[in-house]
Amino acid sequence: MSEKLAVLVGVDFTLDEVRLAMSFFDGEPMIRESYPLPELADEAAWAWEIGGRISTLFAHDGQKRWAAGIAVACPGDVDEATGKMTRCPGRPEWDGLAVVDALRRHIDAPIVALDRTHAALRGESEHGVAEDATDAIYVSLRGIPAAAVKTSGRIVNGARGGAGTLPDFPTLDADAPVEQETVEEIAGLLSDLTAFLDPALVILDGADQHLAMLVPALQRAINAVSGDNGGAQVVPGALGEHAALAGALGAAAIVAYEGERSA
Repeated sequence: MSEKLAVLVGVDFTLDEVRLAMSFFDGEPMIRESYPLPELADEAAWAWEIGGRISTLFAHDGQKRWAAGIAVACPGDVDEATGKMTRCPGRPEWDGLAVVDALRRHIDAPIVALDRTHAALRGESEHGVAEDATDAIYVSLRGIPAAAVKTSGRIVNGARGGAGTLPDFPTLDADAPVEQETVEEIAGLLSDLTAFLDPALVILDGADQHLAMLVPALQRAINAVSGDNGGAQVVPGALGEHAALAGALGAAAIVAYEGERSA
């Protein structure tokens, strides 16, 4: 009888898509998949959809596997103590979604839920451009703009368990070019944020065509404010849309170690 293999599972879901990855401990994902999310009537339907997709990972190539840890990156504020997504911008029907409890009805494993912007910063910190940075800001320009902060090597969750909102921040269309006036507006807003938090690194994630304009514009704005004192380095994210999934796998490893499960 073949031995079951312990694996980690990362899940990253947006308003209309779910991405999944499975890996061994400290290993590269052995499989990565994505699917469109159908209309889900309620929490039970969400759990069946996500739980079913996770189950397909266990059956990959016929090898027997079990989940040592599962982490779910969510598109909204997460109470990590209860595993609930308390607020979901863009999908208010998901407010209060009991992510952890709903999945545990289908899968017996240690499970943790976290905000996907925090997960993306974790991904960049573990496998991307922020590996050597103890203080960094991660700004997502995809969909509803949001920011996450790492200080003294720790990602700050905030009181609501969500990514930082950016008031009066322009929302960019991934399929359309960004106007120069908007570029300067975004650079001004983010340079103020950078001056206040004083990180070593600012990571921007978004469409390539937007980053090509925004990264140098923000760097110029930061340099103008910091002068001879030096300032944060502005870089595009290395992992792109896979950052939150990579961060979820990292969180899955943590919850697995904490759970100390065996097959």
